[in-house]
Amino acid sequence: MQTYKQELITFLIKTGALSVFDSPENDRSLKSKRLSPWFVNMGEFNDGESTSVLGNVYAGAIADSEINFDSLYGIPEKGVALAIATSIGLISRGVNAPWFFTRKDEKTHGEASNLPSNERAKKLIVGRVPKQGDNIIQLDDVFTAGDAKYEARTELESFGKFNYPLLVIAVDRQEVGTNASGISAIDEYESKTGTKVISVVTASDVYTYLKERTLISPRALERLENYLRVYGNKKLKETVGKLEQTIIGRNRSVIPACDVSSIEEFDRLVEQTSVIDGVGAYKVGFGLGLRYGLPKVVEVARKHTDKPIIYDHQKAATDIPDTGRDFAELNKEAGVDAVILFPQAGPETERAWIYHALDNRLKVIVGGRMTHPAYAVSEGGFITDEGALDIYRIAASIGVRDFVVPGNKPDVIRQVKETVESEGVINPRFYAPGFITQGGKISDAALAAGEYFHGIVGRGIYQSGDVRDATLEHCSQL
Repeated sequence: MQTYKQELITFLIKTGALSVFDSPENDRSLKSKRLSPWFVNMGEFNDGESTSVLGNVYAGAIADSEINFDSLYGIPEKGVALAIATSIGLISRGVNAPWFFTRKDEKTHGEASNLPSNERAKKLIVGRVPKQGDNIIQLDDVFTAGDAKYEARTELESFGKFNYPLLVIAVDRQEVGTNASGISAIDEYESKTGTKVISVVTASDVYTYLKERTLISPRALERLENYLRVYGNKKLKETVGKLEQTIIGRNRSVIPACDVSSIEEFDRLVEQTSVIDGVGAYKVGFGLGLRYGLPKVVEVARKHTDKPIIYDHQKAATDIPDTGRDFAELNKEAGVDAVILFPQAGPETERAWIYHALDNRLKVIVGGRMTHPAYAVSEGGFITDEGALDIYRIAASIGVRDFVVPGNKPDVIRQVKETVESEGVINPRFYAPGFITQGGKISDAALAAGEYFHGIVGRGIYQSGDVRDATLEHCSQL
């Protein structure tokens, strides 16, 4: 890592401008509405020493870019001080760079008195007015949605024809955009404008620096890693490393879906099946959870087994992103091990609910297609086939490798398998309902899924005459 990068990160920590939080209570809401456990406040660089450091590190980034330029432009408001500080920082590198910024209102007195309309730039520009055709480097502190950058560029273009080869910011959070494509705001800006965006440091730099020097607590590091895996771009995710989660310790199993009507029936079901080797976990839904309270349901199961308890809210993650935090906290408090999410409310809901689940140390299983007829558009339903696949894609890009698929639709299972593997998931784990009353066969679904498969069976077990024998029979089909 270059010296100027280390200098900035060190100073971010020294001034308190960089924070990584142990507790969700301190998380910061970003302009994107994401709740972040890490935050950089460049407003803490507000004295001579810190401004000097900032100018030097910006100068270092510009020098490393090897881009020829004629002047520096500070995007109002925070970019104003940056332009001056960077100009001073470049002097030590043998470069005497002009700087300027723009006013909110035209100046009408002093040197601006009686200027003709064709010299409007002199009324609005403070610093050295650029010449036609100049290469202008733009400076700002951060890049979120990019609105200020587009507006500043439009204003400069009203003064004449200039070239904009480079935009320099302090910290690139390396986050994906809010849409399904995952394209970042910076990538979009570069594509639309042709301007290259560089940062003094990236989230990868910050993460690596903090981890190597053990500068934050293990819990803060864990929370940071979860956030970066969910919201980071591909390069950042490679730096942080893959998400590691194992829900069931065997490759294939049967998961009883415990949609029974009473806690006593649930108690008997778990007691009679918990010693069966082929049972991998228990899935409970809102019926028992709402009637008896989820903590009570988990408590009853724990009398007989330590196998994972998977909560399926039927269907969770169909609300706004923020509600994922409460959902995850309640499941964690109840003692649940994993949650099933069907994030049909959009990409940001999916990312937020996955993040909050991981932040609460819950394992995550994501679904996009269901077993019943007329669900997807191709079946006469509402949800587009491609939209459902996007749900799987986003989860896979985060590193999730556990997926709910319809067990009565082997072709869909194969399609989902191909989709998540194309996102880099190795050995995806599939959890499939849709047997008995919905016509699916465990053996067919398992064949389509491959090596890792868990059949979810409800009425075929709890409505049978003998719960234990029915479970053993389903296990034999794996």
